[in-house]
Amino acid sequence: MPSRPPAAASGSLFPRPRDLLRVGPHDGAHLPALRVAVSVVLPLAVLVAIGHAEWAPYATFGAFASAFGRGLGRVQRLGMQLEAGALLVVVVVLGTALSAAQLPAVALVPVVALVAGAASVVADVRDWNPPGPLFPVFGLGVCAFVPAVPSSVGVAAVVSSLSVLLALATSLVGLVRRSGRRALAEPGARAVGRPVVAVDLRRALLHAGVCLVASLAAGLLSVGLGLQNPYWAMVSAVVPVVGRATSGQLLRAGHRLLGTVVGLGLAALLLVWQPSAVALVVAFGVLQFGTELVVARNYGLALVFITPMALGMPAIGGAPVDVGALIAARGADTVIGVGVVVLVLLATHRLRSRPASDGAPTRLA
Repeated sequence: MPSRPPAAASGSLFPRPRDLLRVGPHDGAHLPALRVAVSVVLPLAVLVAIGHAEWAPYATFGAFASAFGRGLGRVQRLGMQLEAGALLVVVVVLGTALSAAQLPAVALVPVVALVAGAASVVADVRDWNPPGPLFPVFGLGVCAFVPAVPSSVGVAAVVSSLSVLLALATSLVGLVRRSGRRALAEPGARAVGRPVVAVDLRRALLHAGVCLVASLAAGLLSVGLGLQNPYWAMVSAVVPVVGRATSGQLLRAGHRLLGTVVGLGLAALLLVWQPSAVALVVAFGVLQFGTELVVARNYGLALVFITPMALGMPAIGGAPVDVGALIAARGADTVIGVGVVVLVLLATHRLRSRPASDGAPTRLA
């Protein structure tokens, strides 16, 4: 996801339409893109090779730890990836346990919403990059709705943990080069802690409240309408809740909606082709590389690549896919999630725009 949401027009509540099409600078995105793509593809290729492609969700969400810490030094990036990776393993295991318990969807939605609020606070306080609770919510939602049995919980823990370790190793692969070792030897390069940042705890709690309320409402509405995987609506409801300005959050909501619509078309073309598991792994690698190339430049463009990966996940495990029904359901869930969060953001605009009473944010290391 984007490193930081784009700045909005000063003093404007609503974003300018042309901002939806603005693409930021490249800023060396090809190296992080390659790193994340390799982290995602390698565990998937191993699972396909050993005949356990159905474990793909566990491996994929562990691998997403590699997406954190872009722009930081290697050691600091490793620290952030360890933090995020630990949380991703927890939500993967929790989601698998909930699935094995065979709880109804209406009972799963509040759990995912609570995790959305908690993960939002952690991401804000720890200044994670990418910001927000997207990955924990997505990982928990997918794993909670993927069929599982009690023995799957242990498998999820092992596979996701190994995937995180592979992501960390991929992040440090540059040290093999002499230039990488020289850079690590420079003064300050081995510092583990990140610079002290000002954390606005009031804003972090408001973000968490919006994520909890919006995701809960979107998930329950999705279940009420008979949609089978409400986590997609819940993900769409938490994605925009980053940054400080409502206009920037609304812009991100617009990106989520428009990018997903285009991505659904690409997903339909991919899934109608009925590719093999090997072909899907290759396609995922290309799509993940494309995602990381543009995610910090234009989030809507990134959704064009993200959506086919998300929708193709069941197919890589061999599950039958009704392409038409899947596309329709994901489109409806996206509209629900984006619509709900826009209403919540507008309703809470004055509250979130009000400065803290003490005038000074809390400083945390």
